[in-house]
Amino acid sequence: MNTKLVVAAVLLVVLASLSLGERPAPKYTTLIVEFVGEMDKPVAPIVISTSSEEGEWYKQHLVPRFFRFFTHVEVVPASVLGEIAELPLLQRTLQSAKRSDGDPKTPDNVRFTAGSGHHHVQVMVDDRTSSQILKDIVTVVAKYPSLTNELQVIEDHIEPR
Repeated sequence: MNTKLVVAAVLLVVLASLSLGERPAPKYTTLIVEFVGEMDKPVAPIVISTSSEEGEWYKQHLVPRFFRFFTHVEVVPASVLGEIAELPLLQRTLQSAKRSDGDPKTPDNVRFTAGSGHHHVQVMVDDRTSSQILKDIVTVVAKYPSLTNELQVIEDHIEPR
C-alpha cells in the first residue's frame, strides 16, 4: 500500500513539473493589419493567422466587404504569431486598446486587430507608431516573402511626420 502511495506521489510531482515547463497557449492566434488612412489606390488588409479557418473567419467578419476578394490569409506557426504579438511596441499598443471608433486621427493610420477565436481587440495607430510596428513585424516574418511584400505595401503608404 505504501509503495502505491509513493509511486502516485512521484507521478504527481513529475506531471506537475512537466506542466509547468509547457509554454502557455498564445494570447492571439490572428492579427489583421489594415491601412485606414488616405490612399490613392486601395490597399488590401493583411490577415496573419495560425489557422486558415480562423483567418478566413476574421476575413469574412472584420475585413470590409470591398477588400475581401483582395485579402490573403497568411498562415504562420503559432511561434511566429506569438513572436509578433510579443513585440514590445505592438504588445503595449494592444494592451491599451479600446474599441476603435473607425475615425482616423491622422491621414496615415493603421488599424491592428488581434484576436483568438471570435474574441478580438482593435486599435488604430498613428503613422509614426504604425511605421515602427510594421518594421518590427517585417523582421519577424522575413522568411515569408509574400507577407513581407504585403506589409511593405502598407508601410509605403505611411509618411511619418
